[in-house]
Amino acid sequence: MKRRGLFLGMMFFVTVCFVPMVQAADEIAGRTVYHTQKVETMEVGDVPGHVVGVIRQPGLIFLTKGPNRGEIVPRIATSYFDVVDGKGTAFGYMVADFQDGSTLIYKIVGSMTMMDGGKKAVFEGTYEYAGGTGRFAGTKGKGTFKGERIGPPKTGGDTYADFTGTEWK
Repeated sequence: MKRRGLFLGMMFFVTVCFVPMVQAADEIAGRTVYHTQKVETMEVGDVPGHVVGVIRQPGLIFLTKGPNRGEIVPRIATSYFDVVDGKGTAFGYMVADFQDGSTLIYKIVGSMTMMDGGKKAVFEGTYEYAGGTGRFAGTKGKGTFKGERIGPPKTGGDTYADFTGTEWK
């Protein structure tokens, strides 16, 4: 009888103290649209067609699902890419600046394949939150993205990416 009472007391304590700390993740989704502002590339020289580069891309995020649904948010991304014959990887950071002054920082990792002689690229990958301020301080999250660049980056190739993921505090 005492064991049962101890067990019930422990369950009550865990329920009251720890369950409120667990918050369900919100599903999020949206689209980001951006334009290449600057790109710098260099031939590596080890094998033909091996190029590395850095790219800067301002644009907008359109949030279509989740607690911030309906918001349109300015963003800027700085990424590094490493490709051989138009296929390779990209790594970078994107900073979203919300109207209330809050920011959300994304760490992005993906793969890309160039097509049509570099005039177009398709890409996909993952992201995770790398930080935030204001209402996003302490926010965690991760997800996937998939998109396409239309036009070569040296002439400001326009790009879009659709993303889905989760977000929680």
